[in-house]
Order: sequence, then C-alpha cells, then structure tokens
Amino acid sequence: MKKYFVIAAICAGVCAGAYWAGGRVATAQCDVKISEMRMAHQSMNTEILGAVHEKTVNTGVRDIRRILHEKYTIAD
Repeated sequence: MKKYFVIAAICAGVCAGAYWAGGRVATAQCDVKISEMRMAHQSMNTEILGAVHEKTVNTGVRDIRRILHEKYTIAD
C-alpha cells in the first residue's frame, strides 16, 4: 500500500513540475511576442515621423541655423 502512495506522489510531482515548466515557457513566448510587437510599432512610428518631418530629419544643425538666420534677422 505504501508503494502506491510513493508512486502516486512521484506522478503528482512530475505533473506539477511539467505544469510549472509549461507556464514558464508560455510566459517566455508571450514576452517575445510582446517585444516583437513593440519593436514593429516603434519602427512604424519612426517611419511615420520620418515621412511627416522629412525636411527636419534630413537637415543638419548647421542648415537649420542658416535657414533661421536667413528667415529671421535682427531687423525683423
């Protein structure tokens, strides 16, 4: 009789361990999917901002200073 309890306890332990390990794997997969979605969303935002502010993105600091200096002078 004691032998059956030991076997049942071992089986329960194996099942609990498999359940815990499966939960950890599922959590890791969910984290990977969330990271991929965030990365895709961020790259889409970057593309949209690049298209909207194309001149600003492609203009250096010196060009901005030159443009502002040409547009606005002390006389204005």
